[in-house]
Amino acid sequence: MQSDEHTLYDATLLERTSMTTVDTAISPSTALRTALRLAHSRALAELGLDAIGRVRFGWRDRSIGSVVEHAGARHWLRVVWARREQARGDWWTGNRDASAITGLSKPRVLDARAWEEGPLVYRAELMSLLPGRACASAPVLERTPGLDDSWWDELQRSLDVLAAITTDRRVLDPEVMRRRITVFFGIDIEVDQADWVPSHGDLHWNNLHRESFALADWEAWGLAPRGYDAAFLLGHSLAVPRVADQVARRFHDDLASAGGIVSQLYVMTKLLTRADAGEHVELVPFIHRHVGRLLGTRMPLTRSSPSHPT
Repeated sequence: MQSDEHTLYDATLLERTSMTTVDTAISPSTALRTALRLAHSRALAELGLDAIGRVRFGWRDRSIGSVVEHAGARHWLRVVWARREQARGDWWTGNRDASAITGLSKPRVLDARAWEEGPLVYRAELMSLLPGRACASAPVLERTPGLDDSWWDELQRSLDVLAAITTDRRVLDPEVMRRRITVFFGIDIEVDQADWVPSHGDLHWNNLHRESFALADWEAWGLAPRGYDAAFLLGHSLAVPRVADQVARRFHDDLASAGGIVSQLYVMTKLLTRADAGEHVELVPFIHRHVGRLLGTRMPLTRSSPSHPT
């Protein structure tokens, strides 16, 4: 995989979609949502489905989805778009590839169709409908979700099951991670791939279900540093210190590992970038306090600097 950020879903989805710049607040595009509704209607017709209830738009209007019915059974239909040159790679087939994972509660892709319209490619995925409901209506937590120990136990168990599988999928680039941490925090660290494990890659509160437990949205799963999922969830929990502390306790060993420290720093760069675009700006002071504590208590090993002649 190339190291250029523009080839990576996780690092540069904003640049890939060209929907906004990092210094512009996000606003829905009427034209884009109209196009998505038309694509959703086409998928319904081609797959012989009936829509149930209202449609929901994904992050930055990258996708549209709804509950659908076929032969008396209910499923979930998701339609995503990308520019033709970007409709490839691990992130494009993430949900389909994840269908082979067993031993945890997650959606399974039942059918998929893709088609081109001008410079864009649409992909429709018919998936099994997850049980329960999302823990939060947005990725970042705003209040305590009130989850019991059995829910947390199932989350840990599911991530352990995922970490034990074999895959060569990778949606993170170590050089991109290193560069971003250097730019944001002024430290140059080694991003060692030796302890990378299969990870969900987008573990936030809108992708976690309760009553009963399930994990949604497998577009970005693949190899990542140990502790990346825990770091991602921790970052999206910082505005609710009680829950952030619970994440930190539950995943202490992973977060305290070298990969966990690198992951926490990298996740904070992602959240700060999104805050600069107007998303969840309330997290900014929590992020800076967390980074201050992290670097003050456990500085990662720095990369050796090349010697310069005097």
